[in-house]
This record gives sequence, C-alpha cells and structure tokens, in this order.
Amino acid sequence: MAGYAIGVDGGGTKTEAVVMDWEGRVRARARGPSCNPYHVGWDTATHRVAAVVDEVLQKAHLTITDVITATLALAGVHRDPEREAWRRWARRQWPTIALRVENDALAALVGGAGSPYGIVIVAGTGMIAYGVNAAGHHARAGGWGYRLDRGSGYALGEAAVRAVLAGAEGMDLCTRLQQVVLNALGLDTPEALIPWFHHPNTTVDTIAALAPHVVRAAEAGDPVAAGIVAEGADALAQAATQVAEKIGLTAEQFPLVLSGGLLTHLPFYREVVLQALHLHLPTAQPTLPQADAAVGAAWLAWDHVGHTLAKRPVAQPDDSPCSTWSTEEPNVLSRDLDTRSAFEIVGIMHVEDYRAVSAVRRTLPAIAAAVEAITSRLARGGRLIYVGAGTSGRLGVLDASECPPTFNTPPDMVVGLMAGGGDAFQHANEAAEDDEAAGYQAAMGLDLNAQDVMVGVSASGRTPYVIGAMKAARHQGAFTIALVCNRDTPLSRLADHTIAPLVGPEVIAGSTRLKAGTAQKLILNMLSTATMVRLGKVYDNLMVDVRPENRKLQKRARYIIMRACRVDEETAATALRRSGGNVKVALVSLLTGCSPEEARQRLNMCHGRVRDAVRAQGGGTAA
Repeated sequence: MAGYAIGVDGGGTKTEAVVMDWEGRVRARARGPSCNPYHVGWDTATHRVAAVVDEVLQKAHLTITDVITATLALAGVHRDPEREAWRRWARRQWPTIALRVENDALAALVGGAGSPYGIVIVAGTGMIAYGVNAAGHHARAGGWGYRLDRGSGYALGEAAVRAVLAGAEGMDLCTRLQQVVLNALGLDTPEALIPWFHHPNTTVDTIAALAPHVVRAAEAGDPVAAGIVAEGADALAQAATQVAEKIGLTAEQFPLVLSGGLLTHLPFYREVVLQALHLHLPTAQPTLPQADAAVGAAWLAWDHVGHTLAKRPVAQPDDSPCSTWSTEEPNVLSRDLDTRSAFEIVGIMHVEDYRAVSAVRRTLPAIAAAVEAITSRLARGGRLIYVGAGTSGRLGVLDASECPPTFNTPPDMVVGLMAGGGDAFQHANEAAEDDEAAGYQAAMGLDLNAQDVMVGVSASGRTPYVIGAMKAARHQGAFTIALVCNRDTPLSRLADHTIAPLVGPEVIAGSTRLKAGTAQKLILNMLSTATMVRLGKVYDNLMVDVRPENRKLQKRARYIIMRACRVDEETAATALRRSGGNVKVALVSLLTGCSPEEARQRLNMCHGRVRDAVRAQGGGTAA
C-alpha cells in the first residue's frame, strides 16, 4: 500500500509536523510557533497547524492527495468538545484523509516508548503526566495550563522571580539566585524584575527560559533554587504516581518516558525527578524518548488505519537511581555536601525538612484512621505503646513521657518501649535493635490485650527488635500500627494499619535521625494529641486536663480558665482553688454556675468532656 502519514505535535511552545512513509521512516519535518488555542486564540491556532502541514508537505515534495492518514496531537485537547472542534476543522481542511485528534501527551508517550503503553511525563513550558495501560485505559494528571502547572519551566521561572523579589524586600532569604536571575535577564536590580515581568514582550516562553538557570543554581548549592527544584520534581513524581494508581500500573513494570526540554536537556533536574519517581514508583522503567511527539503522532496515524508499526525496546537512562531502600540512597540535592558553606548546608537541610513535612501531609488520611482506632481502644481502658530503636525509640519514649503532664493521663496509658531499655535513651546501643527476641519478650511482658494499640516506629521498616515486639503484640491480640518511611516493609506486612511518610533519601545517606526522624516526630505528635482531643482532654483549643504542679503550669491553668470563661485572674484562681486544682471542674462550674461538686458529677457523666458537661442538664444526661 503506497501513501504517507502526517503527525502533528502542537504544544504550548511549538507546533511540529512530520511526514512518515509506510515503513515508518520520517521523510520531512517542519516547525512553527505554538498552536494552543488557550494561548493564541482559535483562529491563530488553526492557521498555524495548516501552515506547518503545508510546509512539511512541500519539504517532502508531496501534496495532500499523497496522504492517507494524519493525527493532530494537540495541547489543550482533554475533553470531547475540544477534540470535536479540532476534528470538524480538520475534516473541512483535509476531507480526503483519515483523521485522528489526540492530546499531545499521548503522542509523546508513543514516540518515547514506541507503543501506547506506559506513562509519559512531559515537562517543558508546561507539564502533564499521561498514561495508558495494557487494556487501553487512559489517565492524566496536570496539564492545567502554564499558570497552574507545577514542575514545569514556567513554574520554575515564575518561582525564581518571586523568590528574588521576596529576598530583595526582606520577606525571604536573599541568595546568589538573585544575581543568577538578574544576569540571565540583563537587569541591574531586583526592582527591575517587576516592569520586566509585566511587559507585553515578556512571554510565557521568556519566563520559562529562566528554568535552566534555576536548575544550575540548585546544582551549585543555592538553597532557594534547590527548594524550587525539589518542589517541581516532587510535583512531577506525584502526577506520575496518580496516573499509575488510576490505571493500575503500580504493581507492574512499565515504561516511563521523560519528555520535554526540562527533562531531556537538564540532567540534574532529571536526576532529582528520577529520585522522586523511584521513591513512589519503584517498578517504573524510566527512559528518555526514542522519538519525539510528532513521530508518535504519525505512528498513531498509521495505527488509526490498521497499520501498526513494530514496537521498539525500552532502555533505561544511565542516571536511573539504584534499587536500595529509599532512606539509604545518596541524595542528589546534597551531592558534594562537604564542599558547601555552612549556609548552604543548613539551607539544603531545610529544603529536605520541608519535603519531610510534605510527605507527612500525604499520609494524613492514614494518620486520622490510626487516631480513630487508638481513641476507641483507649476509651475502653486500653493503652498506647510505642516501640522503637535508636532515634525512633527515643521519639516514642519522648512522646509517651509528655502525655501525663500535658493531658493528665495515667502513667501506663501511653508507654514507650525502646531497644536497650532506658539507658539507650541517653547512651546509644545500636546493637540492641538487632535482637528480635528481646523485642518479643519485652512486649510479652506488657500483658497486652485487644484494647491495646502498639505503634512500631522504624524508618527502615525492618528493625528486628521492633518486628519482635509487633509479633508479640499480634500474638496477644493488640491492634498494631507500623510507622515506617519506606514502602512494602517487613514491619508494615505485620501490622493491621500502616502510616508510611515516604521522605526519600536523607541529606546524609542513611542518617534517618534527620528527615525520617522529623516525619516520625510530627506523626507521633498527631497520634497522641489528636487522640487526647478526641478523648475530651482539650476544650476549644485549650489544654484543660493540665496538672498545675509547678508555677508555670499553675499560671497556665489560670490563663486557661480566664480565656475559656472570660473572667479575671482572681476569679479564675478562686474557682481553681475551690475545684481542688482541677481545671475541668473549675471550667464547668464557672460556665454553668453550678457548684464544683455538681460540675464533677457532670464531667463523670460525660466521660470528662467539658463541652458535653456544660451542655448537660444538671443531674441529667448529656445533651
């Protein structure tokens, strides 16, 4: 069969067309400006597509009558109305050929991977993650437009401008990124960025052109630039992860194409993105594009008429990260850390701390579910037991020890169990964490039951002491929660419930007292505090179950009563004294006008909840 196919890739930056023969060879190529109608308008967009097709036919010494099929793979084609508008226009323009209209990301996937299977991340001026599974189901994330996309060239460039202005005005750090941006634009002062940014000649592309300068500054150790790069890389990885989850690719190997100028031309940015991807999608097989999206569009055009070209093998890029535990990998952003200044060292540590906080954010639903499980059991007389080794153990012991003075809990309600015992809290005993039998025996000695909850805290998720303790907890019928910083760990496989903030590689490889410890501390704070709130130990946002055992806490107790009841300090002190130093009794007494004895009865009836006791009828039931 004789004839040719045309593939058109129309993005936010350029429009490119190829002519491909029956054997899959590209015969000619042409290029023009953007044809995204959301950027340039419908009339301009259609005119540019027609012009680039005319040009590529002329270069191939062909006419439209030589063409059998064509695919327009265009940015902004996400919904049926957009697709149909382009299809109607193209049918009028070229009525004799078989036409296909697709999103440009699908063409990038096909050109990059050689078949319509896998995921592509396109990061140029804008960004999109797009995927197709073996059953042909499609999914996308991002691609909202350059003003909204994260991880794109425009996003990095705009963030850099904002950072320079904020630094210059003292609202943020002022780093060498300022001079990098000014030099790139030929400007003398940060203030000159404002008219430059708003000038009619400053286009989307000119702002996106700052992205390579931001990436190079990050590679050189600038902490502000590193923060921008890290945020962008994490956004791209999150988008790809969402696509993989939507179409069920997380449990199988699949090609993941890294497309667009940011990923193909900036190796450092690609490495940071790859590390983030490896954290969330360890089964992905990253690859640089074998061919561009215009070629992919032509491939789709041939497929549209039943002529499928041979698939090409997928090869991984040389800078693909190694397959180790994520917390043990060397961090790309902290490379050459020993050559950095003190400011750069603490700056990159702060960037990574922020990433740890972001990792915790993504686990909030799992944390909330754990709080509900803990609350229901503690309300029935159960206990909360933290078990860990090293930093993780110390954090658990610390959180447990702060519950009695903060929330007036019995000493055995929240317990910390640590490998090596109490001495290991101050003097490291790293060997103790390897003793699974010791963990098992220590947990068995607690006489756990079904109302108890054990939280196994381990960054790696494979600490033998913690595993032993969790096995004992399961044997005794306790509810078990794994708090880990890696996916699919031995500890999480033992647990009834898992909280896994994937913090990624540490600033110093394997030093999990850093990001992993930060994330664990934040989550332990949430588990104990939210549980105590749910148990009624907080009224409004006030610590009403505090034990006023020293001057500071006595003053705090008076302030709580003053704040909640809107009374002066003398009234608060008198109410506290009449209530035997019990803040809750004093509150209910003042808020309802009842005696301390009746206030105590109301609280007993309402399980210690101040709000319910205030609403309850005297001597009756809670409202």
